[in-house]
Amino acid sequence: MRRIDRSRIPHPRQGLAESPSAALADPVRAGRDVIALVEADVARAGGAPRPAASAGSAADLARAAGRVAEVCSTLSSEGAGAGEVLAQAGRHLGLAGMRCGEAARSALPLAGAAGEIDALAAALSGVARRAHLAALQATVEAARLGEAGEGTLRLAQAVRILSAEGSRSAAALRGLGDRAGAAAGAIAAARAAEALVGGLGPVLDTLTAASRGQAATAADLAAEAAAMADALDTLAEAEAPEPASPLGARVVAALRQAELGDRRLHDRYPVDLPARVGTFGVGRVRDLGRGGLLLAPPEGLRPTVGTPLALAVRPLGQLRVTVVGVSARGLHCAFAEPISEAVRQAAARIEAEHRPLVATAQAGAAQIGAALEAAIGSGLLGRDALFDDAYRPLPGTDPPRFLTAALPALEEILPPILEPLLIADERLAHCFAVDRHGYAPVHNRRFSQAPRPDDPAWTARHSRHRRFHDDPAGLTAARSTRPFVVQMCRPEGQARPPLREIAVPIRVHGRHWGGLRMGYRL
Repeated sequence: MRRIDRSRIPHPRQGLAESPSAALADPVRAGRDVIALVEADVARAGGAPRPAASAGSAADLARAAGRVAEVCSTLSSEGAGAGEVLAQAGRHLGLAGMRCGEAARSALPLAGAAGEIDALAAALSGVARRAHLAALQATVEAARLGEAGEGTLRLAQAVRILSAEGSRSAAALRGLGDRAGAAAGAIAAARAAEALVGGLGPVLDTLTAASRGQAATAADLAAEAAAMADALDTLAEAEAPEPASPLGARVVAALRQAELGDRRLHDRYPVDLPARVGTFGVGRVRDLGRGGLLLAPPEGLRPTVGTPLALAVRPLGQLRVTVVGVSARGLHCAFAEPISEAVRQAAARIEAEHRPLVATAQAGAAQIGAALEAAIGSGLLGRDALFDDAYRPLPGTDPPRFLTAALPALEEILPPILEPLLIADERLAHCFAVDRHGYAPVHNRRFSQAPRPDDPAWTARHSRHRRFHDDPAGLTAARSTRPFVVQMCRPEGQARPPLREIAVPIRVHGRHWGGLRMGYRL
């Protein structure tokens, strides 16, 4: 049974290096350094048979890939923890904002009553003054009346006492009015605090989402590295020797499509332009972007990495490039100086030509992702089944075909999306979806017919479903997490002109499931 064992992903706190803080200081850089070492080991092993003694190299590569998984798993755990802390801080901040708003609303009636209290204190003070004057007048009148004025005197004394109490009450009311007036300042402060809290809320939400997104990305990278480690372990344990060069191409292709291993800064587009390389002869530019190009060199030219080259490319003119990589595809070159206006215009023209095709592929991938999410939500498809990588071989099939737990649901979900996309553009040669290992559960109807054992050509051409399409171009389409990839691929089963293929990642609830491959006839 073909299976990728994800149990190799260690617990974030287990199996760290001697100095975990150093590894975690820049986990992305650390991961890329490990990937560079893996690629170098694969390159050194290229072309040589893989006897039993070389199994140790595969085991070393497996351990290196496991180390990438460790770093990414730790990064995922730290990112998830930071996301929870930020989410909790956001909840507390929201509660504080609510309290500030409640305090402001509670103080509003008191602030409105301040003027009324001041008016009441002024009125009471006026009454007290008039009562005091009346008491004085009554005292004078009682003295003039003598014994007959004794009752008037007692009344005057009572009015004097009432006047004094009125004055003290008025003073108390003025103090209360002053305190009520201060509530207006408290309301302004509470409103300001409420506004500040409201402004911080979206910032915390953004940080929380970014932290959780980082954790999810790191988890995907950890899963990819663990899958790579398991595959290399399997190769190390295999009994039959196998040439290492095809293996090297497959491993490097898988590494380059992981987010940590993706070195490309600019998108590339396939072209076919003649290029004279100094005095060596004429080669062909196979793809072009704003950062560099792929050169199929003329016969006899075998430069090493770092070699500068002078190219005369029609119609781009003179270009100076530096070789940054050598592969079976050709020389991977970066521009050694700012690109000319001719190159900039050519790149813009090629990008504009591909833009509608890319938009169609991205819309199709989004439609597939939404359909898979809906199937999970309705119970038609289990999330674990969708991402399960236990592939059960179908006996007696050549090329080998496999069954998965998600296959029945995918055979129902995918064709209604893929077939309309295929027939909508007569230039399309194929339009199918693969998971991250290159497995195509279904293919277009014309390529999903029953095999004819007596006709191998029919089998290869018409039985492409339930199979792995994991050549380097297929792995690029399956593993790439870039918004899109444009590449050249050859039709399967017969010698036909190459296709221009656009691949777009398919994500389900934010997790990378695989890619949509749309191949156009040139």
